[in-house]
Amino acid sequence: MKRIALSFLVLLTLIIGCKKTNDLVDAQPKTVSDLVAETPTFSLLKAALQEAGLNDALKATNLTVFAPTDDAFKARGFSSPESFKNISDETLRNVLRYHLISGVVTTQTPELASAVNLPVETSNASALFLTNASTGLFVNGSRVTKSDQLAANGIVHTIDNLLWPPANDALTALKSRADVSILVAAITRIATFRPDLLAILDGTTTNQSLKQITLFAPSDAAFAAAGFRTVADINNASLPTLANLISYHAIQGRLFSNQLQAGQVATLNSSATNRLTIAVPASGPTVKGNRNTTPATIKGADVASKNAVIHVIDQVLQP
Repeated sequence: MKRIALSFLVLLTLIIGCKKTNDLVDAQPKTVSDLVAETPTFSLLKAALQEAGLNDALKATNLTVFAPTDDAFKARGFSSPESFKNISDETLRNVLRYHLISGVVTTQTPELASAVNLPVETSNASALFLTNASTGLFVNGSRVTKSDQLAANGIVHTIDNLLWPPANDALTALKSRADVSILVAAITRIATFRPDLLAILDGTTTNQSLKQITLFAPSDAAFAAAGFRTVADINNASLPTLANLISYHAIQGRLFSNQLQAGQVATLNSSATNRLTIAVPASGPTVKGNRNTTPATIKGADVASKNAVIHVIDQVLQP
């Protein structure tokens, strides 16, 4: 079903792009490549494309680019052109291609009028999730700060976040991070005790309503504050306790940070007190467990995988 949806949308955007190609050429002779090269805040994007050998990728016809600013790259640790040498060219190419769509997608594309997490296939055969809200266009929960910049061969949308290609599943995404190793150890420990919960996290569940989830992932520091400082502490904990905690951190459905709404939401925990309380102050969304005295803050929002959105938080939520 997912593959069909992606293929349909790609075909649709290609049709839209073909219909508008002449208009785009007549309206603006500069190409996407020109626009990126001439915009000062895209200097690191330009350097990354050069380092990855992808300069020609921006010369394709009917192209949509979600272009990260220099600040977006710096927030991910890429502070200068030389910093791109710290990752492999293959990884860099994969990251950059994740920002490119074959087909013209604008804020006026009819299919985006009320879209919520609409999957669109990218040039690296992955998927971006687009939401067109009253507050603007969002991609993987990140706001498009400047939309619909017209070029001869497509459209550029400026974003203030460097998007990362999603992992195959939530558990794989967690394993790729250094700051949630205790959570990974806890999930590993309950694998045989709660195989149904493991299947939800690793994307193999047959329960259609749980094919997409949102996971609030406590950092290692959060687990340490809750008394689980090492993997040995996890191994000494009872299996029901660990399963109870982990299930309390997951909710049904894919919710990026911009989609979190104030109120209570049910978790996958089976107890009568299985709800979390979400607040949305100006500083950003928070989430609170029943027995937490203060709400947890999201420290790493919108980590995407193919079956989940992960928000790294600074407390272990207590049911």
